Amino acid sequence: MTKNDDVFERKVIYTGKPFIKAGEEHARAYIIQKGLIRSYILEDDEKIEVSQYGPGRIIGEVCLMSDEPMDLNYEAVEESTVITMTRADFQKRISKMDSNVSTILEHVMTKLNMQYAEDIDKAKSRTEIDDDTYKHMDALLAKIPPEQRHKYEKAILPHVNALVRTMKVLKGEESS
Repeated sequence: MTKNDDVFERKVIYTGKPFIKAGEEHARAYIIQKGLIRSYILEDDEKIEVSQYGPGRIIGEVCLMSDEPMDLNYEAVEESTVITMTRADFQKRISKMDSNVSTILEHVMTKLNMQYAEDIDKAKSRTEIDDDTYKHMDALLAKIPPEQRHKYEKAILPHVNALVRTMKVLKGEESS
């Protein structure tokens, strides 16, 4: 291993600039050195914040071991400096580890993916979703396996919410 193998790219992320977009494969992780980054989802072109990350936090770590697309969007809340680690860099280091440690890391990544799904669900629940919408969602998704529910909820929740709100307006239960 040469001395340059330990040097990672440093990057500045400017305020308000999205640098990771949901739905895209992203084969790198970022270690925040300075600044503040937020993750968010888009619902009907509205940004719903999921979390914020400051110095010492890591973004995109799941991408180092997975070819899955990103679930969240990320942008700088304030000018931020990050260190970039690519999947190739990570895999090169992992290959030198004991196979048991590698297996543990894979399990940790699976749990992180589940945690991200829960964080997204919590962020959605903080928005203007009508309480009755969740009842309808539970009925609509009753036969969907739990591990697949999130993707269905993500796709239809805004539409079901709009329908419930419109029905309440028509019934005179809610003002438009």
